[in-house]
Amino acid sequence: MKTAVITGTSRRLGAYLAEKLSAEGYQVFGLTRQANTEQQYLTQLVVDYQSPDSVMAAVHKLQQQNSIDLLIHNASLFEKDQLHCEDPISFYQALFAVHMQLPALLNQQLAPQIAATEGGGLIVHITDIYSENPNPAFSLYCSTKAGLENLMKSAAKAYAPRIRVNSIQPGPIMFLPEHSNSEKQQVMQQTLIAQEAGFEPIYQGVRFLVENKFVTGLSLKIDGGRSLGK
Repeated sequence: MKTAVITGTSRRLGAYLAEKLSAEGYQVFGLTRQANTEQQYLTQLVVDYQSPDSVMAAVHKLQQQNSIDLLIHNASLFEKDQLHCEDPISFYQALFAVHMQLPALLNQQLAPQIAATEGGGLIVHITDIYSENPNPAFSLYCSTKAGLENLMKSAAKAYAPRIRVNSIQPGPIMFLPEHSNSEKQQVMQQTLIAQEAGFEPIYQGVRFLVENKFVTGLSLKIDGGRSLGK
């Protein structure tokens, strides 16, 4: 049985990927800040992403696996800078912990298990098109997502050829409940394929990276052309 580890599995994209991969026959481990009792299809490891000790406790459990086929860094914190004017330092530290520290620790500590996979393993960083063209309203978020993108390139060099490391840069795949209609319309006007895609295209991107063994260090934009249209 193949094994996948995904961060941020309690809802949205992480939950979708975990369920799809479980249906494919993967044994899925999910690192999550809050357990979801409805997700019986995966093994949940509750982790405080800002605590290295908490992260390492989960790592020690995952290191008991003989091999790990797939590691997906999906956990994310997406909020505007202006919401944290009173304490930007704590906010920035939280962004760093989720987008950079957590992936770096998992890559480093689980590399032996990922390399042990037959034919070599795969790491996927879920970054953002904002990592290349930042939105000033989300400047702190964008900077740490850019760090996650750079970490992907460093890891691709460090772990080749046994581990392939790539990123997926999503665009407007699924709006948040707090997005207003005017905000949605503005995004659609800036997107060449003007529709809310849902999570399936990201899963299809993961499948492409799993199946194509000659791809590493790739930043795969799945954004409906928004990075060109805006």
